[in-house]
Amino acid sequence: MSKLCLSTYLKVLLMYKNPQGSGQRKILNYLVNCICTNQQNIKDYEVSKIINGKKGIEGVVMDEILSNIHNPHYIEAFNSKIYQLLNPSKLDDIAKVLAYIIQNDSNIKDTCVVDYVSGTSKDKLDNIKNSNEFIAGVFLYILQCTENVHTEIYSSEITLNFCENSLLKFDVTPKNINYLNIVMDSDLESQAKAFCRKYENSIELLPLCQIANIVNPTHNHANKMYDEYCDCSDALKREIMKENDCPMLNVADEYALYRLLSRFADDIEKMGLASRDKKYMFQQYVVKSLYYEGLEPIDTNPTFFPIAPCKLFPNHKTSFLSQFVNDYLYYKDKDMDISLPIPLDWMFVNLNFGNCDEKDLIFWLNLFITSSCYDIQAYFKYDSKEELSIPNIEDTKTIEDLFFLSLLMLYDTYMNS
Repeated sequence: MSKLCLSTYLKVLLMYKNPQGSGQRKILNYLVNCICTNQQNIKDYEVSKIINGKKGIEGVVMDEILSNIHNPHYIEAFNSKIYQLLNPSKLDDIAKVLAYIIQNDSNIKDTCVVDYVSGTSKDKLDNIKNSNEFIAGVFLYILQCTENVHTEIYSSEITLNFCENSLLKFDVTPKNINYLNIVMDSDLESQAKAFCRKYENSIELLPLCQIANIVNPTHNHANKMYDEYCDCSDALKREIMKENDCPMLNVADEYALYRLLSRFADDIEKMGLASRDKKYMFQQYVVKSLYYEGLEPIDTNPTFFPIAPCKLFPNHKTSFLSQFVNDYLYYKDKDMDISLPIPLDWMFVNLNFGNCDEKDLIFWLNLFITSSCYDIQAYFKYDSKEELSIPNIEDTKTIEDLFFLSLLMLYDTYMNS
């Protein structure tokens, strides 16, 4: 069941919004003000009702829209305002999902023009030449030709899973292309299976391929599985992840991931895991990880304490970094009468962060992230929207793997909650 209306349109855009600061109210008001000459401001509670399919745009705002619907500067305003609110790497996907909804809306005739900018009709959806203009044109069609009352059931359909399935099903092949060039779903499935067989020995790290593709798809990675994945078409990438039940990540670019390091640093300070004068190291050094991605193996679970651990935590004879973090939080919460070493500060002194090799410092900082993200989620009650496939740290072999795992866990902690 699919229906093109304002609520489903907005839900699709929200699925692919720029993770940094694009809320539903901002997106709708920017859309409206691309048309209107007088500034409009739809309130939060009205926006929620519109997006959930309980009402349409009404009153003075709708009157203003209709009186300016042929605004000659609309597409210029759309390109400058809306583009920044969406994930720029996902514009084609947005257009395809909208096209899929239109294809399956029985209320729209095949010859009906559904894109009021480029003039694309329903029977020509296989020939979308400009995704941005198509998205803009569909918005104009919706405002003039659809109703948004009692569309709750259609709005509730639009989930990330719905969008991913739409991308797999939507026929984007021009009808006049030579059939030898058509990549059928069965061919994609075969190619995905072949990829997985080729890298069977490291398939546990497959979810990290998406991080590699976001951070630097043209980088010459130590793990060649990352390189080959980055070279795949978007359709094949989705099929490979689907073959292994790995959800697709929604990230605008590598900077969106790197900004999470700042949030992580703030959180560990709030939890008492690091002093303010030590937390800067994550933003300064972790981003350099790709410089040290050689094939030299790493010990992902090294015995942590170079001194007798009983002097720190009396109930343990051995400890690792993840246990150190967990124990620290446990004893801190119990407010027991023992001297607790602040984890990162203790590491700075005892692992000689001030003078050690940069490669060793980067290793420990990445390991600190992977050892504390689950504790951060529990401490701040960050609930994941969907269950991601996160490799075990024991499966990582190099600093490159560990770095990508750190970023994936930061994504799960902050962008998937």
